[in-house]
Amino acid sequence: MIGATLKQIRDQTGVRVDIPKREASNTNGQTSVVNSGKATPSLDEDEDEPTIPITVTGPQPLVHEARTLLNQIISSKISKVTTRIRNIPENVLPFTIAQKTSLLSTARDAGVNLALNALSREITVSGDREGAIRLVELIKGLIESLKTSLTSLKLALPKRQHRLLVGDAVQQIMAASKCAIIVPSPDDLSDEITIWGQGTDLSGGLTEVMQHANSKYIHEFPVPGPVSISRNLVTFFKYISYDETLKDKNPGVTAFLPTIAQDKSSYTIDLVGEKPDVDSAVRQVSEAIGKLYGATKDITIDWLLHRIIIGKNSKK
Repeated sequence: MIGATLKQIRDQTGVRVDIPKREASNTNGQTSVVNSGKATPSLDEDEDEPTIPITVTGPQPLVHEARTLLNQIISSKISKVTTRIRNIPENVLPFTIAQKTSLLSTARDAGVNLALNALSREITVSGDREGAIRLVELIKGLIESLKTSLTSLKLALPKRQHRLLVGDAVQQIMAASKCAIIVPSPDDLSDEITIWGQGTDLSGGLTEVMQHANSKYIHEFPVPGPVSISRNLVTFFKYISYDETLKDKNPGVTAFLPTIAQDKSSYTIDLVGEKPDVDSAVRQVSEAIGKLYGATKDITIDWLLHRIIIGKNSKK
């Protein structure tokens, strides 16, 4: 009710509308519209939200008109809601995503919008209050049901094979076996993966996982050191998106560049695909490193210059 909308009411009715700052208002649950201190009719307000007194001053007929406009705005505001379901368990998230089409259909029927953010493990529902509340309760019930019904199976696989169990493979395994797979990050020292699903589905999930884990040839290309040089080479490869360039030149081959960290003692580039294609990519990586080896240098600069250098000027 502030800003342009409030100005519109004042211009239309010619009355004075005062809304105090929230911290200065009396939030005792009674929001009122006052006509020169005489009349105090209540406005509909969400009981869960703190309320503030609104004072309208002017001729009585115009005060009633302003009150009607204010009620219309308030009714419009409280009929809509945005709510979030946060921290969906990691093992439950893939099964929730698998229900996305059904949930979106339910959301449309309820007249609300639904957005699923897999990265933050969060679902946002917005729109009609009653429809949103019903959908949120439905989703929460689904999550609770999955939490109690899912079981897991753990399996140790070489880290290089983990590359074949991420991305599209996750959806393919889910579609084929109704099971989800959780793979540790490349920087995690653990080689243990976890398969989640209903007890009767786990054997099929294990079969799908092993088929994907052995579906392609994997070559581990160690970036030559010392580590200061190999780190610089990897940094440059990341800067020029060399993995994408390599993929363009070698369709069917995926390159995984290692993450950069000061405490790492070595760096390895993983190349995944059919063996003849990977062998061709290996030669190209070797040639690129041969040209760049010894062509990098560490330079110490004043820390105040960092912000300037790593911004738009870095492209120059």
